[in-house]
Amino acid sequence: MEARAARLCAQSKHVHHTHIADVSDRESLDAVMEELAVGYGLSSAAYFGIGLSGRSKGNPFLAVTYSSDWVEHYKERRFVEIDPVIQTGFRRLLPLDWEGFDRTDERIKTLFGEATEFGLGKKGLSIPVHGRHGDRGLLSISCDRADRDWTHDKLLYLRDFQVVATHIHDKVLRLEGHWPLERHLSPREVECLQWIAEGKTAWECATILGLSQHTVRCYLESARHKLNATSNTHAVSIAHRAGLLLPPL
Repeated sequence: MEARAARLCAQSKHVHHTHIADVSDRESLDAVMEELAVGYGLSSAAYFGIGLSGRSKGNPFLAVTYSSDWVEHYKERRFVEIDPVIQTGFRRLLPLDWEGFDRTDERIKTLFGEATEFGLGKKGLSIPVHGRHGDRGLLSISCDRADRDWTHDKLLYLRDFQVVATHIHDKVLRLEGHWPLERHLSPREVECLQWIAEGKTAWECATILGLSQHTVRCYLESARHKLNATSNTHAVSIAHRAGLLLPPL
């Protein structure tokens, strides 16, 4: 068991210390979720985000390794209305062990029974994240460990996934156009992005704003860094979603 635990630990550290930091779009986030599941030997990994500006209460941000068949089945059966992970997890501050759920409730028993049939593990944890602006995240993992192994591995998961959940939630906020208050764009950075959004080149921005082309490029580079954007176009998209730019004429 010690050799298996050491292998899990080595694989998991590689995943969450390197790949999460590289997430820059939805596709790379989905890939990281898959890598987390494989690296930790999980049956599933799922992130749910609510309270993100621009999203209605009934439209959470989802990044899951579940099969599309389970997602559709879950929606058709309206399991969200009784799912204790969702109904309890977002209100908690501490991690939630699925073994604590009341399985005598026939509806909940059916939910977990059918989830297992679709490939989710029988054992699981849910890690809540509470943001500073009403945003919340919930990272849930499941596996089929034997009772003895679960007792040991759960400690590893609780240690690592509380950090992982925070990093993933932060990445989702950035993908959705949020960032810490101290990293707001400066007026000049916004101006440069605004003209880029209008289809202007860096040279044209410099001419319009009365700045050197080098200075404009520096402002754009700074804006990309603050927004965790991979290009000017990506930065413009994030800034638009955050309401920083004027809508196009």
